[in-house]
Amino acid sequence: MIVDPATTALMAKDDTVYDEHGEPMQAPPSYDAAVGGANISGQYVPEAAAKAQDVKVPPPSDPYSAGQPLPPQAAQMPATVVYNYINPTTGERIVSLLPPDHPQMVCLQQGGHVPRSKYGILGVLAAIFWFPLGIGLCLLDRKVYCERCGVMLDEGVC
Repeated sequence: MIVDPATTALMAKDDTVYDEHGEPMQAPPSYDAAVGGANISGQYVPEAAAKAQDVKVPPPSDPYSAGQPLPPQAAQMPATVVYNYINPTTGERIVSLLPPDHPQMVCLQQGGHVPRSKYGILGVLAAIFWFPLGIGLCLLDRKVYCERCGVMLDEGVC
């Protein structure tokens, strides 16, 4: 917008676009004018050629409803066995894919894990060389495993 300092009214800027010859450009023709005389390929039906009542739509073909045999079935996967357990300590119902003889399920059925501590080599060396303070470092380097199922119960700090 250009403001005329003599008046308080706003004046619009000239938005005319000019081509390379300096003449003002014109708007493009409408779509109907552009394709009016052209041949349109494809399934084009002029308005007067067919009415909705004259158009016949074939019924959807279902190859299995016409008495044809069913296609051969792919190899069936065996049914998945699901085991139900009840946690003896909490009474909670647990559904699992693990069989009852799996080590983790044995721990669940027995009511808990059997903990076993393993100490890292750095913790043992620290306990030997820096005896009173090294014992604390050795306890920081401890990992606790379940002896029965092998799950890590406590990783320690290090």
